[in-house]
Amino acid sequence: MQLNPTEASPPTAPPRGADGPAAAARGVGRGADLFARCALVLVWSSGFISGKLGLRHSAPYTFAALRFAIAGAVLLVIALVSRRALPRGRQLAHLAVAGVLVQAVQFSSIYVGMDLGVPSGLAALIIALYPLTASLIAVPVLHERVTRGQCLGLVLGLGGVALAVGEGLHFDGDYLVGLGFLVLALLGISGGTVYQKRFCQGMDPVSGNAVQLLAAAIAALLPALFAEGFDVTFTAGYWPVLLWAALVNSIVGVGLLYGLLQRHGTSQVSSLFYLVPMVTAGFAALLLGQHLGPLTLGGLLLATVGTLLAGRVRS
Repeated sequence: MQLNPTEASPPTAPPRGADGPAAAARGVGRGADLFARCALVLVWSSGFISGKLGLRHSAPYTFAALRFAIAGAVLLVIALVSRRALPRGRQLAHLAVAGVLVQAVQFSSIYVGMDLGVPSGLAALIIALYPLTASLIAVPVLHERVTRGQCLGLVLGLGGVALAVGEGLHFDGDYLVGLGFLVLALLGISGGTVYQKRFCQGMDPVSGNAVQLLAAAIAALLPALFAEGFDVTFTAGYWPVLLWAALVNSIVGVGLLYGLLQRHGTSQVSSLFYLVPMVTAGFAALLLGQHLGPLTLGGLLLATVGTLLAGRVRS
């Protein structure tokens, strides 16, 4: 009896490494995601330093309005030159709301708080509560699930942040008012990022961010004009700080945040902010000569463990 050749031949094993391209693509994707996470922490941390330096030459709302206007104008020009579709109607309104919350309310309030005497480290600590507040908002609004392990990671991160920037804290003069503005900034980024994920999914990173920044510029311009008289002194040392805040902090930083939010849950992405006060303290030590004490170093370790634990949870 003669067998059909296809029946007689043993099944051919798939060649080794057949899934190589797919595995390589997954590896590249994981590497790019890790790079985006690290870049977000570094860029966001530098914003506290650029803000502190910018306040030497400008009133807080004035500095914020200039930052947003420059960044928004740059992105709008790019969008027009590349012929990207500009948002319209309801999408335009949603982007404007998210932009005012994430950009204007958060950063303007941070600048006011620091201008009233709140140190950059303490400002970073309060904003580092964002993982907890955003997660609490995301549970009922986005129906995200926060597991016990993730909660533990968030609590450890909070403890590390408190330990790291708790050295030498004191309350004096305008501190309470400044702390109130920092709480307002915290509510701005917490509510804004949840709003962004709920209503602005699929936002074009150029035209959408341009709308958000220009809306934030208008919102900050009103108090800059009527409360501060647009108080700014343009010097050679001011321009690099302003341009860094506009191009790097506003465009790159918020772009990284929104990009990660599109791929991950709010709780996972927000947990990265536990590292911001530690990196801010490192920048302050290098650039401003501030001392890093043992509590700061211990808090860095504890917050890192908490962030890694929270980030392991799948969204």
